[in-house]
Amino acid sequence: MQTKDLIQLIDRTLVDIWQNEIKSDYECGWLLKEDTLKNALYFHLRSKLGTVFEYNDIRIFTEFTDDKFKGTGCRPDMVIARVDMNASSKYWGNNVTECLAVIEIKYKAGFTPHHDIIADYEKLKYYAQKLGVTAKLYMATIWEYEDDPTNWERKNAAWAKGWLTELNASYARESEGEMQFYVWRHE
Repeated sequence: MQTKDLIQLIDRTLVDIWQNEIKSDYECGWLLKEDTLKNALYFHLRSKLGTVFEYNDIRIFTEFTDDKFKGTGCRPDMVIARVDMNASSKYWGNNVTECLAVIEIKYKAGFTPHHDIIADYEKLKYYAQKLGVTAKLYMATIWEYEDDPTNWERKNAAWAKGWLTELNASYARESEGEMQFYVWRHE
């Protein structure tokens, strides 16, 4: 499968997972904190795309510190990467040939932690501008706080255009705790 087609498939699948499976997982009490959200994303990605990934030498790695991130102190929550399965190195991190998607994840409650969420957007910006990451970038945020469906990163942020997709969730205003899951694409 061509890289462009894989990236589009990953994108469509991530959006579908966010709006359906993650929403259901949240409503059914499967998500407690950020780690369970990361685990759920991993599970659903493997369930939906595992065969495609295996056939195309694509793997999902969490807390990734290799490739462009090696020695930088940066550690994305999750990457989807192509791996040279025939390389001689026994450590898969050395065999990554390209990152197709980089995902940061936040699960926060209350107003004050919004600063932590914004900090992850700064990380994504750093990945794109300073590390030269050319993969699609995703920010998956569950914010247990009342808000209108909106974007976290500025609409006209040049670094985000064509690269960043926000997977957001927050309590709908005046809904008595109804969580809304939505997507904001920076195109």
